[in-house]
Amino acid sequence: MSALAISGRPALSRQLARLPGWTVLAVWTAAVLLPLYILVVSCFKTTAEIYDNRLGLPRSWALDNFVNAWTRANLGHNFLNSLIVTGAAVVLTIVVSAMAAYPLSRYRLGWNAVMLGLFLSGIMLPIRLASVELFTLMRNLGLLDSLTGLILVYSAIRIPFAVFIFANFMRVLPSELDEAARMDGAGEVRILFQIILPMVKPAVSIVAIFTAIAVWNDFFFPLIFIFDDRYKTVPLAISVFVGQFRTDWGLVFASLAISMAPILIMYCLLARQIREGVGAGGGMK
Repeated sequence: MSALAISGRPALSRQLARLPGWTVLAVWTAAVLLPLYILVVSCFKTTAEIYDNRLGLPRSWALDNFVNAWTRANLGHNFLNSLIVTGAAVVLTIVVSAMAAYPLSRYRLGWNAVMLGLFLSGIMLPIRLASVELFTLMRNLGLLDSLTGLILVYSAIRIPFAVFIFANFMRVLPSELDEAARMDGAGEVRILFQIILPMVKPAVSIVAIFTAIAVWNDFFFPLIFIFDDRYKTVPLAISVFVGQFRTDWGLVFASLAISMAPILIMYCLLARQIREGVGAGGGMK
């Protein structure tokens, strides 16, 4: 019995050592799941039910809030606008950032560190501080009240982060790949898009999902750049349910649930690549 007791003590000690970590994980899980639960149940409630019992289940699981939100906010057209802006911004960010990161990571240039430092400063500086100057620039270029203006602004904002990600992934690839491709007659553009980018798919996935989330959920820039209802994006369209004297929270929650669907689908499609990218990024030096 004494031997069993002694052998059981290390196992008990290991369990106790893990207890703080499991406690933090449990608290974090509850903090994440509680807002999601409130969102899901509130989609099927009226505003009166939400005020009466925020955590309780709805009296009926009818889809009236989803139907009313889709029709009253014209979410179908706004969805198309958001898809165009988000898709174009993701593609433009990936292409431009990959082209910028390629020479910074594959060539030994004296100003590489300086350029990467400038891109890094673009991540740290909040672009909203320059909203007035950006509005003036967009007005002078005739890009106000257009999806093209939003696409260019979002791409410019996300490029510094994307360059930083691409440069870190491309830097660890062996230089023999470039040399072998050049010996076969491949040019720099072909090396980048047919050899380098396919080998850094996790980086592409990380840039794509982070850019898509930031663009799709943004309310600030459509608010200051878009005035015509034809060019409104989903977050701006949802704001019609929020009034000065009355807010229809049931429709707000239903609209938010609808707007989350494309990003969730995109994340599920790219989840494996993102996990591989996080694992690979952890081993970079």
